Amino acid sequence: MKKKKIKAFTIIELLVVLAVMGVFAGIAYPNISNWIADRNVKKEAYEVITYLKERKNEVQTGQYGMAQVTMNSRIFTAKMSNENFIKEYKSIDKNSSYKTNKKCGYYQPNGFIPDESLKFDLGSRNNSSNVWTYPNGSVFGGLESYSAICITKDGSITFDRGNLNEPDKKTNQSVDYFLLCSKTNSTARECKIGAKFDHMYKITWDRFVNTKLYKYRKNKNDWMLIDG
Repeated sequence: MKKKKIKAFTIIELLVVLAVMGVFAGIAYPNISNWIADRNVKKEAYEVITYLKERKNEVQTGQYGMAQVTMNSRIFTAKMSNENFIKEYKSIDKNSSYKTNKKCGYYQPNGFIPDESLKFDLGSRNNSSNVWTYPNGSVFGGLESYSAICITKDGSITFDRGNLNEPDKKTNQSVDYFLLCSKTNSTARECKIGAKFDHMYKITWDRFVNTKLYKYRKNKNDWMLIDG
């Protein structure tokens, strides 16, 4: 009986296969890396949106009268009880600029209590975070150091300092916004107004904390609405 010959790969054939695999890897790797970087920023953007929606729901269900969310590389919340909210904004015995102008300041008026359990860090405060934020908590050249949101049931109270804002493309109403950039292709200083990087996302909200999420398209130099 004749033995069957086992055909083996030649060195040339192996080299050809390796060369093809190398070319494929060279083409695919940048695309995969970009997809992963973009996915990571988008994921953290949705975490911020979820955080805002949870605080809004807590106020809407009457757990407390008002929440103040401060946003930079640290997201944190201070709460005002229903009793203190009525005292500061509804009582006829109270007379203050916050009540008159329907504003709240940074932990003002009195009655805000920080909730340490709701604090989470992004950007430079968290090595595991994949994003830089703007505002970022640092002041570079007089730029904004934080954005703040005063959340009430009826959206009647707004923050007394101007946040980053722009007109909503659909409603033309003024909305505030918060930027997230990827750590893979930018620095903390570069993530700011007017930046033009891939993997940038923008969260906007109105006084009722209705949020929208936009993705920056570098090839078209515009922001595309992807949620909201």
